[in-house]
Amino acid sequence: MNIETGYILYRGITNGKSFVAIATLESRNVKTGNMVQIWFLLEHTSPFEGVKSGLDASTICRDCIFASGNGCYVEIGRAPTMVWKKFKACGYPELNPCDYSSVFSGRKIRFGAYGNPTLLPLSIVKAIATLSDGWTGYFHDWKTNPYASEYAKYFMASTETESSYSLAKSLNYRVFHASTVKPKDAIECANTRHGTLCIDCKLACNGKTGHNFNIWIDPHGHSKSKAIAAALSSVN
Repeated sequence: MNIETGYILYRGITNGKSFVAIATLESRNVKTGNMVQIWFLLEHTSPFEGVKSGLDASTICRDCIFASGNGCYVEIGRAPTMVWKKFKACGYPELNPCDYSSVFSGRKIRFGAYGNPTLLPLSIVKAIATLSDGWTGYFHDWKTNPYASEYAKYFMASTETESSYSLAKSLNYRVFHASTVKPKDAIECANTRHGTLCIDCKLACNGKTGHNFNIWIDPHGHSKSKAIAAALSSVN
C-alpha cells in the first residue's frame, strides 16, 4: 500500500453528531516527539467553532472540564484545524484494518492528540496497541462511560481534584492528575521535570497495561491560567 501522511481510522456518532478519528503519521510535537497522533474531530464543525459554541464539551471532549476554552492546552487554531481542513479536502483515505500492521507496527501511538480516545471502539484500540511499540492515552469520561473499566486497561483516567483522584484510584484505575497540588503518591510527569519526550519516556501513560503508579502534571500550555481556574473550581 502507498504510505500517506494520515488515514481515517473510524467514523462514528457522539451525542447525535458525526465525528471522525484520524491518525497522522508524522509529528513535530515538542512534548511527545514523532508519535502517530490520533485526532477526534467533528465532521461538520471546525475545531474552532466547536470550542466557540461549546459543542466540543458534549461530543468529542465529553466530561473534560478544560473543554470549550476553559484551559485545554491544545491550540485549536493550529494542528487540529489543519487536520480538519485536510480531512474536509478529502486528504485522508480510509484505512482498512487489514493494513493496520503496515501503519502502526513498531510505532509509538498517541491516542487522543485531541478528543477523548474512548470514542474509538475497544476492538480498534486493542488492535493498534497490540501492533505498536507503546502508546499514551488519557480519558475524561471514566465516571460515565459504561466500558470505562475496559478502556482503563489502555488509558489513564484524567482527574483534576482531590476527590476525583481518590475516586479513580478506588476504582483501580491508573490516574493522570492535572492540578496545582501534587498528590503524595504520584510521580511528576517526566516531560515537565526532565524534558523527556513522551516517545522516550519509561513512565508509560498506557493505563493498566504499564506500571501501577499514578502521574501528576501542573496545568500547562497557552491557557494555563484558565486550566488552573477550572481545576480549582471543579467539584468532580
